Parts: sequence; C-alpha cells; structure tokens
Amino acid sequence: MNKLWSIAPLIKKIQQPGIIAYFIKKASIAFVIQVTGIGLGYLLQVFLARVMGTQEYGLFTYIFVWSTICAVICNLGIPLAVLRFIPHYITKGNWGLFQGVIRGSSKLTVTVSIMMSFVLTFAALLLNYYSYLENLVPILFGIWLVPLLALENLQCNLFRGSSKMVAAYGPSKVLRPLLFIAGTGAMLLWAGSQKLTAQLVFIITIITYVILILSQQVLIHKNLLNQGETATPIYQFRSWLRVSLPLLLIIGFIIISNQTSIVMIGALLDPVQVGIYNAATKTSYLASFVYIAVEAIAAPTIASLYTAGDQSQLQKVVTTMAHLVFWPTMLVTLFLILFSNYILRMFGSEFLAAQSSLVILAVGQLVNSATGPVGYMLDLTGHQDQSARVRCFTAITNFLLNYFLIPKFGIMGAAIATSIVVILDNLIIYFLAVKYTGVHASIFSHYTLNFINKKKS
Repeated sequence: MNKLWSIAPLIKKIQQPGIIAYFIKKASIAFVIQVTGIGLGYLLQVFLARVMGTQEYGLFTYIFVWSTICAVICNLGIPLAVLRFIPHYITKGNWGLFQGVIRGSSKLTVTVSIMMSFVLTFAALLLNYYSYLENLVPILFGIWLVPLLALENLQCNLFRGSSKMVAAYGPSKVLRPLLFIAGTGAMLLWAGSQKLTAQLVFIITIITYVILILSQQVLIHKNLLNQGETATPIYQFRSWLRVSLPLLLIIGFIIISNQTSIVMIGALLDPVQVGIYNAATKTSYLASFVYIAVEAIAAPTIASLYTAGDQSQLQKVVTTMAHLVFWPTMLVTLFLILFSNYILRMFGSEFLAAQSSLVILAVGQLVNSATGPVGYMLDLTGHQDQSARVRCFTAITNFLLNYFLIPKFGIMGAAIATSIVVILDNLIIYFLAVKYTGVHASIFSHYTLNFINKKKS
C-alpha cells in the first residue's frame, strides 16, 4: 500500500536541500485561497444570520449539518482515497486507471448519493404521513442537497490529488460564497422582506452548488481528463473500495465528531440555540485558517517523505508545519478572546449569548494547532487502523460529553465537550505518531528530541 504514495516529482524535491522552501511555497498558494475563502465564508454566515434571524438560521444550520453527514457517507471514503490513487497513476503513467478513477469515482458518488436521497425522501414522507413534520419542505431540500455536497467534495479532492490547488479550492472556497451572497441578495429583493426562511435559503444553496459543480466539471475536463485522453478508462471499483471504505471510517468519525455538538443542541435544545452556537463555532474557525492552508499541502508532503524513508527531513517538515500553524493561531485566538463581544455582535444582539462558548472553542483550536496536521502522521503512513480506533473513541466520548453537559450548561456545555475532545484527540494521535513513526509533530519537538537524545547518551 505504501507504494501508492510514491510521488516521483516530489521525492526528487525531497532529495534537495530546499524542501522546506518548496513546502512553504506550495502552502502559500493554498494559504491565499483558504484565507480568502474563510473570510468570504464568515461574511456569508454573518449575512445569513442577519437576514434569517436566529430561529430560521438555526433550522437551516441543523438540516445542513445532517446533509453534510449524509454526503460523507455517500462518498464512501473515495475523496480521501483518490489522494492516493491519482498521484500514483500519474507517476506510473497508468492513464487508463487515471481516466477510470476520475470517471468511475464520479459515477459511483452520484449513484450512491441519489439512491440515499430517494430512501431518505421516502422515509421523510412516510414519517410525515404518520406524524406531521413541521419543517418537511426544508428537510426535503436538505435531502436532495446531499448528492450535490458529495459530488462537490469529490471534485475538490480530484484536483488535490493532481496538486492543482487553485482548481481544488478556488471554486469551493471563493466562488461558492460569492454566488451564495449574490443569490441571497437577489432573493431578498424578490421576496421583498427583511427576513428569509430556511426554505428559501436552501433553494439558493442548491442553485449555488449546481453552478459550482458544473464549473468544476468544466475544469476537470480541461485540466484532468485531457491527460491520457486517448487511453481507455479502466475501472477497478473493488480495489478502490477496498482502500476507500476503511478511510470512510476515519473521515466519518471526524465529521461526526465535529458536528456532534450541533446535532445534540438541535435534539436537546432548539433551533435558536443551534444558530447561536453555530456563530461561535464559525467564529472560532477563524483561528484555524493557517492550519487549514498548511493541511492542504501536508498530505502529499508527509506521505512522500515517509515513503522516501527520510526521517530527518520528515521531522524538519513536520516541525515547520507545527510552527507555521501555531503562532498565527495564537495571535488570532487572543484577538477573538479580547474582542469576542464585538465580533458576535455582527451576527445580531441575540448571538452575544455565545461569548463564553466562543472563548472555550478558540482555546481548543489553539491547542489543536500546537501539533500541526498530526493526524496525517498516522493516516498517510500505513497506520490508518490505529487512527480509526482513536477517532471512534473520541466520537463516542464527544457524544457522551455533549449528552451530559448540554442539559446542564446549555451551549457552553457543548463548547466544553468539543474542546475537551479536540485536546484529547490530538494528544492520543501525537503519542501514537511518535510510537509508530518516531516523528514528534509539535512545536515542542526540538526540546523533546534533545531531552530524548540526552537521556540515551
């Protein structure tokens, strides 16, 4: 399986002294796009909260989270698997398999997600028949958003696997929020009212994703399918699924763990509290913008260094990643804590109730950044089984903590649960990465390694 990570062009760069500079250069491209996307995405959330109100904004958020979870299931782990397959096929010149995995993964994703949407639609209508569902129409819109979310996620990773960062993140991070804001503004003018309902916003969301997917499909034909276009596509669905399904467990547990608080607040409290808590969550993510940018290029870099067996360079790169992530995150976290009152006021006065939650979540993001993208140290080095067990454990822990803390402390209990799980997950993954790879992925790695060397001597 490790052979799948053999990326010849990157390994050549690894053998040169400028690997750190190469990594930073590559990460900077993703950084610019991600920062722009995060800024636009955050403005979009503020805009939606203002034009929808806490009740409708919370309802939209709650249904959208469930749509996201269903989309991840429909992906079957394929978006993460193509990050392995595509570089391998390009390096080996297996253009038939290259064409096959791009075309086949898209067909499989569309088929599975549409089937799930039909099943969920039938279940929703049946439930409504026996017990009236107050929000049936927004729920149905959320159900049919699933295929679009699943396909868009796959398209993004097809470009990531080909190291085309602009095509991977440009449409989803920049074009999507711009289209969404434009669509929402047009809907406001059409509706002639100051507040939009979740139903209307879902219509905008579906139209936005249709445009986004069609745009990305044009880019796929122009930038990917033109490579080896004369080759006959070769489909190896069994082999691909044999790799992707275990990865589904990992990404599934991560997504479920990340969204547990929203789901539990919606189940134990009400949509209003979901909306207020979501404002705190989206704001806390501002602290992780560097982490997200570095993570974009971390996967192929870590995998290739590990495959090349260059432990020294791997340690240097991972340490660099941790420092690149931590210090900017610390500054942003301090800013969010000091000005949390003013930031949340942008959403509306009702959202000031999330101030304590924002502070707790921001601290959790800061601790998370101290180890950089440490999760890849297991996922991409042949130790994904250990990673899956950890993610399963933390997902269950997150559910239990939310279940007990939300009724007692409200949305602040959800923030406490989330931050505890983030810290716990990073600590466990860090020590397992040290155990299985010998690499210390943290800002303290220099001191840790010096201590270990002195102890050995």
